[in-house]
Amino acid sequence: MNPWPQQPTSRQLLPTRAQLTMSSIRSTGNGSPEEPYVLTVTSHKGGTGRTTLALALAWLWGQRGLKVTLMDADPVQAALLVACGPVGCRWPNVTTVAAPDGVGTIPANQDVVVIDSPPATEQLAQVGLRKSNGVVLCCLADSLSLGTLPAATQAVREAKISNPNLDLLGIAVSVFNPLDLDQTRCLSLLRGAHGGLFVEPPIPVRPELRDWPLTAGADLPDGPGRQALRALADVFRDQIADAGWPQFANVQRDKRAFATRG
Repeated sequence: MNPWPQQPTSRQLLPTRAQLTMSSIRSTGNGSPEEPYVLTVTSHKGGTGRTTLALALAWLWGQRGLKVTLMDADPVQAALLVACGPVGCRWPNVTTVAAPDGVGTIPANQDVVVIDSPPATEQLAQVGLRKSNGVVLCCLADSLSLGTLPAATQAVREAKISNPNLDLLGIAVSVFNPLDLDQTRCLSLLRGAHGGLFVEPPIPVRPELRDWPLTAGADLPDGPGRQALRALADVFRDQIADAGWPQFANVQRDKRAFATRG
C-alpha cells in the first residue's frame, strides 16, 4: 500500500507515470532529473515566519530558473492562499501542491521541492522530514525561543535516525527588529546556545512582508525584507550545490543580495 497517496493540488495533475510520489524520492544526493532536492521549512512553533520563508524560497528560486514544487503540508494551507490567485499559481517555474496529510504528488522533472511544514515537533512534520534532503528551522528572537527551539532541533535529530541523509541547513531568524533591545539580547543568547547554526541575515520585520498575504498570487514584494530573503536563498543555494546537486550549482548567485554583516 502506497504510504504517499495522491492529494488534491492547486493545478489538476493527471495520474500518469510522469508523476513522482514522495515515496519514490530517494535521498542519495546525486541530483538527477528524477530526483528533486527536497527541503522542509519548519519551526519550533507557529507564528515564526516559516511560511513566508518557504514562499520566498519558492518564488526566488523560480525566478532563477529552477523548477520548483511548493508543497503546503500545513493543515492551515496558508502557503497556497498566498501563492495561488483565482486561477492558481502564476509564479514562473513554480507548481503548488496541497498536502494536508503531509503527503502529495510531485510533478516530474522538478529541481526542488520546498515543503511548508508544521512545527518540527508535530508528527505530521516528521513525515516530511523522513523524505527530505534538507531542513531549515525558523524562529523568532524572543525568550520563548530560548526554551522551545531545543525541542525542534531534537526533532530534527530524531528524524535523522531514520533519514541519515537529512541535513540541517541552518536556523533562520524572522520578524526581527534590530532596534528592539530584547530581541537583540535574545538573538545573542540563541547564537551562543546553538553555535554556528544560525544563518545570516535575520529577516527583518517589514510592512511589505506583513501585507504580502493580502493579495493572493502577488510577487514577493520589493524592499529590505526581500533583500534579506534573497541573501538567505543564496546561502541555502550554495549549501545544496556543495552537497552535490548540479541543478543548484548551475544557478547564479544574485549579485544584488543583501550584504550580511561583516
